[in-house]
Amino acid sequence: MFSDMINRKRCTRGSLIDTRDTIHGTAGAMKNLQIVPFDPTYADDFKRLNLVWLERYFRVEPLDIAVLSDPAETIIKPGGMVFFALLDGAVVGTCALIRHTEGLFELSKMAVVDTHQRKGIGTQLLRHAIAWARSQSIQKLFVETNTVLESAVRLYQRLGFRTTAYKSSDAHYDRTNLKLELDLQQ
Repeated sequence: MFSDMINRKRCTRGSLIDTRDTIHGTAGAMKNLQIVPFDPTYADDFKRLNLVWLERYFRVEPLDIAVLSDPAETIIKPGGMVFFALLDGAVVGTCALIRHTEGLFELSKMAVVDTHQRKGIGTQLLRHAIAWARSQSIQKLFVETNTVLESAVRLYQRLGFRTTAYKSSDAHYDRTNLKLELDLQQ
């Protein structure tokens, strides 16, 4: 069953975002899902959710530890954003947009609790992040990922990210074997 919900929220920088989120689930099980901007209250959840997939598939790298341990300092303060998916008040997903230059941000640290995967939460998080990026006049998003994360790669591609060439020496993480970009000016 699909139901539509329009979320109108003010970004932390004052812009109004109007996103259309499609809720997947049976009998409206996800209707209490909210996507909210960074709140230090949820910083431990940001770390916890991301450590699950990092430890399952890869090794936790020094940059992971720095970003996950202090998202306020490493992501928010330089101009990025972290979003949280809350279901009935509990954090069930998260993702970050990390500022690299004025118009270039990295989609990073996207995670959904195992028991809530394949219910559209990741799609909603990513759509919300893209809408926020557009509202901030960000020109391009990129994501460094790994082909082992097949569902994530399909999600990125479904929402418009395209594979781009990269040098492994330029990657931020040792695990990176795929880089995708989304041009927000089109």
